[in-house]
Amino acid sequence: MTRAVLRLLLLENYYAVVGEAGDGEKVVELCVGLRPDLVFIDINMPKVNGHEAAQQIKQRSPGTGIIMISSLPTLNNVKQAMQVGASGFVVKPFNAVKVIEAIDQCLKNNQ
Repeated sequence: MTRAVLRLLLLENYYAVVGEAGDGEKVVELCVGLRPDLVFIDINMPKVNGHEAAQQIKQRSPGTGIIMISSLPTLNNVKQAMQVGASGFVVKPFNAVKVIEAIDQCLKNNQ
């Protein structure tokens, strides 16, 4: 459900969606293969959690911007997300304006 809402939000704002994954292992695999400008990663994912996936992506595809997603915006989650290379953090349920702001900031930081 989260991916569907995010995909719709991105498409409505003229962003291309080049891939989707249901677990952290697949996220890393897709990012390394597709080399997207930006990836949204949920902290709570099966197989490999979001923090570990983000760290692997930054090591293998350093140009990919990362925005972490969580329904638990604790200081520890945000801090850990930034430590592994995330440029932004979005809280579920999504606020469309906040998502677009996070995208703009992340893309600006990665230029």
